[in-house]
Amino acid sequence: MEIKTSHKFVYYLYLFFRFLFNYTPNFILKPILKSLAWIASVSSKKYRKIVKTNLDIAFKDEMSDEKKYSIIYESYKSLIFNMYEFIENQNATKEEIFAKAKMTNEDLVWDAIKNGKKIIFFTAHYGGWEIALPYCALKFGTIAVVNRKMNNPLMNELYIQARDNNNIIMVDKKIAAKGMLKALKQNQHVAVVVDQHIGIGVEVEFFGEKVMATDSVSRLALKFDSVLVPIFCEMNDFRDYTIKVGQLIDANSYEFKTDDKIKELTQLQATLIEEQIRDKPEQWFWQHKRFKHKHAEFYTL
Repeated sequence: MEIKTSHKFVYYLYLFFRFLFNYTPNFILKPILKSLAWIASVSSKKYRKIVKTNLDIAFKDEMSDEKKYSIIYESYKSLIFNMYEFIENQNATKEEIFAKAKMTNEDLVWDAIKNGKKIIFFTAHYGGWEIALPYCALKFGTIAVVNRKMNNPLMNELYIQARDNNNIIMVDKKIAAKGMLKALKQNQHVAVVVDQHIGIGVEVEFFGEKVMATDSVSRLALKFDSVLVPIFCEMNDFRDYTIKVGQLIDANSYEFKTDDKIKELTQLQATLIEEQIRDKPEQWFWQHKRFKHKHAEFYTL
């Protein structure tokens, strides 16, 4: 891919902010990041509209407009804090990453590994998503993570290197199935973030609405008799997280209620994500068009 001038500009701008973040004391950096989140939340007309639309569709009249507008800011704060985590975690040691988070129910994962189960983590852009997968990869072993290749080749190479330092293998979204199959055959773990709109997949219910969801996790779980591990990283404060491991879903022993096992497993993932979002809605990444499948017209400015 050709390296454009705009690619170089973004790359060097990123290096500048990485230097700034790495050498600014946290007690100074935290209010700066919160200020950036506030500026972003009030200045972006397009994404402010998307967030408000998502909240209106999800919660309707269950939530006041005042609460919805406060969530817009909190969601941006979560995004900015995650950007910081991505930068800091590039050069952080395993001990430094572990010091920023506590994990609940990790024994469930260790038991599955000891029993020879293949592990598929699924999560959402929720709370501290930029620390959740590095933390799991450093604790439980190499994880292959599905991700869309960046348009900027300089940033994409930096991204791959950063993930490699955290024991993560990047799998291009275009060849996701092939990459995940390879990882599981090599006894590596797999992780997929499953909360965004996609054009092709399975129709499931989410906040009482019909949405599209990827069925790749369900297909892999059934093919390999894998264990699905729901993980959600709650943000307690700046650089302070709790990674929650939910009850594992063993595809081999799960009691299905229908003949469509793929759809049922995919629906279960969507339901668990919805439950977590309802618990702390301000921590989800509301800036993507999650309900586009049936409500595309609502997102127009």
